Amino acid sequence: MNKDPVRLLILDDSQNRAEELIVLLRNAGRATRAHQVVSVQDLGSKLQEQPWDLFLAREEADGISAEECLQLVQSQEKDIPFILLVDNDEPESITEGLRMGAQDVGLGSDHERLRLIIDRELTNLVHRRGKRKAESDLREAERRNQLLLDSSSAAISYVHEGMHIYVNKAYADLFGYKDVDDFAGIPIIDLIASEDQSKFKKFLTSMSDSDLLTEEFTCVASDESRILSNLSMTPAMYDSEACTQVIFRPLTDDSELEDRLKEISSQDLLTGLYNRQYFNEHLDTAVGQAAAGAQSYVLFYIAVDDFPRIRSEAGLVNADLILVDFANLLSDAVDDTQHLLARFGDNVFAMLHKGGDRADAEAFAESLRAQVEGHMSEIDGKSYDLTISTGLALITENAPQGEEIVTRAHRAADDVENGNGVSFFSAEVKMADGNSMTANSIQELVKRALDENSFKLMFQPIVSLHRDDDEQFEVLLRLIDDDDNVLLPGQFLGPADDAKLLGKIDRWVILQSIKMLSVQRAEGGKARLFINLSHRSVTDDTFLPWMSVALKAARLPSDAVICQVHESDATSYIKHAKVFFQGMSQLHCKTSINHFGCSLNPFNLLKHLTPEYVKLDGSFAQSVEDSEEKRKDLIDMVKSLQAKGVLTAISGVESPIVLGTLWEAGVNFIQGNYISEPIDAMDYDFSSEDV
Repeated sequence: MNKDPVRLLILDDSQNRAEELIVLLRNAGRATRAHQVVSVQDLGSKLQEQPWDLFLAREEADGISAEECLQLVQSQEKDIPFILLVDNDEPESITEGLRMGAQDVGLGSDHERLRLIIDRELTNLVHRRGKRKAESDLREAERRNQLLLDSSSAAISYVHEGMHIYVNKAYADLFGYKDVDDFAGIPIIDLIASEDQSKFKKFLTSMSDSDLLTEEFTCVASDESRILSNLSMTPAMYDSEACTQVIFRPLTDDSELEDRLKEISSQDLLTGLYNRQYFNEHLDTAVGQAAAGAQSYVLFYIAVDDFPRIRSEAGLVNADLILVDFANLLSDAVDDTQHLLARFGDNVFAMLHKGGDRADAEAFAESLRAQVEGHMSEIDGKSYDLTISTGLALITENAPQGEEIVTRAHRAADDVENGNGVSFFSAEVKMADGNSMTANSIQELVKRALDENSFKLMFQPIVSLHRDDDEQFEVLLRLIDDDDNVLLPGQFLGPADDAKLLGKIDRWVILQSIKMLSVQRAEGGKARLFINLSHRSVTDDTFLPWMSVALKAARLPSDAVICQVHESDATSYIKHAKVFFQGMSQLHCKTSINHFGCSLNPFNLLKHLTPEYVKLDGSFAQSVEDSEEKRKDLIDMVKSLQAKGVLTAISGVESPIVLGTLWEAGVNFIQGNYISEPIDAMDYDFSSEDV
């Protein structure tokens, strides 16, 4: 008999038949801990009490349908194999059950087949749980290893093909660099004094796959000072990539440098709450606890609404004081023995709510919303009222990694229309006809669109504001469902990313775009295309070689395609983005940063990346006429960008009112529905445009 009992839920209006199912498992060598569901409320309560291993459900019992039960299980994101039981032997019943979402269907009195189905599903469940635990353990081990590296007093780096791919703070300090990112473009040989470089090259050639080599070298710091150091190199792996670990140990009597450990602060200096790093560490722990079935949580993503306006009105110093007052309000409302509260970003706060009950979490979020709405921040003799948009996401045994959970809660917060509300992340997407689709359905739709080339491409003109002879379009992707509803990227890219399909989508868009562009140019056109790429392509080492082959095959001029990356992706994957932009430049391809200006310090990006174009987020065009300060901010931003030698564009132009300001600011190109809505082909008449 299997050691652990099966925790079994049963939907059946006959206690005798329920007992027969228990006997079936017992005869198969499986002890059970069963509960017979008597109502939807009863099921909701039981789902919160403990993890369950199996759900056997009749199509209907005591006025409850199997479909209702399955939807409740899915809404709480519980990983419970769901087997539908029907009284007939019709194969069509299997199809209907699978379409409903059940893992399988037990037919009539075929108990042997049902036993085999149960064995398979329980085995699969064990594997899934083991996989989640292994992934959680791996993330924890990687996190601890990274902390050890970051906090080590030894100067450690990882080098691939002579270039640094990671350095810790001690390494940067040793060579006099303030930022570890400064090493992204520095080969290791540049740190070796010229008189020792020949010796260093011989040292490298003597390495084997398992050797640990040590030698003394004279090194050069950023201020040209010399450092006599003992250098150790050994083969290693970093981020799943084969590389070389490098450790420099200065030959000095300064024991303080050797013994110094980096102090990792857990506190946000402004608000006194925990900071993002500390929160993320505990989020990973919470995901691990949930995966083991020990504890469920709800992640709160709390964003202060319209904070750029508040900062503009109050000024930077007072805006900080408003955030401090808001943080104090949250702290007073949250029981810190039960829940973990942190400042997650500029105007964003996050909370780990202990307990996976959706209703409790929503009620608590609503109480926070009401308290904030009724509170006035008195700063420097002025009163400021705040509202918040709160997104909630479950953390259960079936939850993804912490980063994806944050993304889910963020999406839910973004779904709060006009702010001042609470939204729970749902894997369902609302369609134009009022119906909804699950994430799994969308993923299947995306896979079919890739297989059948049934995505639709649209083109929106990007027009010169200064009458230049440019014909440019942004390529926009649309997905059509079985009922001819049009899904926008915001509706399907999230589920597609969960299914690891974004890279395939990017390549499909590129191939179809350049194919259509080749036809347009052959017919006398001279269009250029802005093609959006996801973070999956930016971080994919195989993408640049593939792109080179695709462009050569199309025989298009090098400036015909502009690869465009979202500002948030470039910021989140800055090291990969730097390599990507450099690689695109080597291919003689132009690049663009899209939705620019939404991060805390967007110009930091331009210290690392050199795009030919920067496209400002559409919110700038839509708010530029709200105040003279916003108008001046836009003009200053454009001038700063153009001083760096980039061409500027702006999307979201919905009205002619803003054109005067955009022209005065010196914006090069404009895009939006006032110019033209997205069209099916590259046939826009640029010569007739009068803006």
